Amino acid sequence: MDGQPGPVPRTLPEKVDYLIRNVHPRGRKPYTHPEIAEQTGLSTGLLSALRSGKNQNPTKDTLERLARFFGVPEAFFFDEQTADQVTAQIALAAMLRDAGIAQVAARMVGLSQGSLEAVQAMTEQLRKLEGLEADDA
Repeated sequence: MDGQPGPVPRTLPEKVDYLIRNVHPRGRKPYTHPEIAEQTGLSTGLLSALRSGKNQNPTKDTLERLARFFGVPEAFFFDEQTADQVTAQIALAAMLRDAGIAQVAARMVGLSQGSLEAVQAMTEQLRKLEGLEADDA
């Protein structure tokens, strides 16, 4: 499911698994339990237990370490609205990462409003030529 984050995770094991599968730099596979353990100070056994659901009552410190490692707010683990927002952000980041869109967007920084509008118009024309849906925005 890499590159396509999927539905919003609701349970703690789903949330831990979701972060592991979807939050990683472009050009590499998801972080392994040993990599996460090395950076967070958590054990691989604890990570495995959290991901599988065998441990559903982690300490505040454990959640803080995971949140810090994956760059999400701690509330991701217990607040549904925060989980919804973070999941949407991760999905967008994954799409940008996987599609290479970030490099294009970065090159557009500093362009005038007229140039940005021209880029948008060209993008819509290219989408039409490729048979893709028009932008709903």
